[in-house]
Amino acid sequence: MESLRTSLSQLAGRFRRHPAVAADPFETLRLQTRLGHLAAEIQRIETAPRIYARAHRLMAVEAAYDALLDEACRLAGVPEKAELERCENNRWRVEQELASRGWSW
Repeated sequence: MESLRTSLSQLAGRFRRHPAVAADPFETLRLQTRLGHLAAEIQRIETAPRIYARAHRLMAVEAAYDALLDEACRLAGVPEKAELERCENNRWRVEQELASRGWSW
């Protein structure tokens, strides 16, 4: 009986809504603006027909974008996943999680 009660309380904990993290709205806006600028820069680098050191620039801008995504996740209360290595699919998943919490850029 005790194990059933423990199992039910663990199951209920999974479905319980976690309180939203109250972040500074100006900090949120700053992050969203910076994410938008970096996303546009990534697109510009990827579509430019001729650009010096394209791969190096792209890696640098993507690293900055990933760092801002991590900061945005912290502000939005998105649970961290330490094993998460940045790649296109994982980056997309994080962007979708932020969008589901009202973030846009």
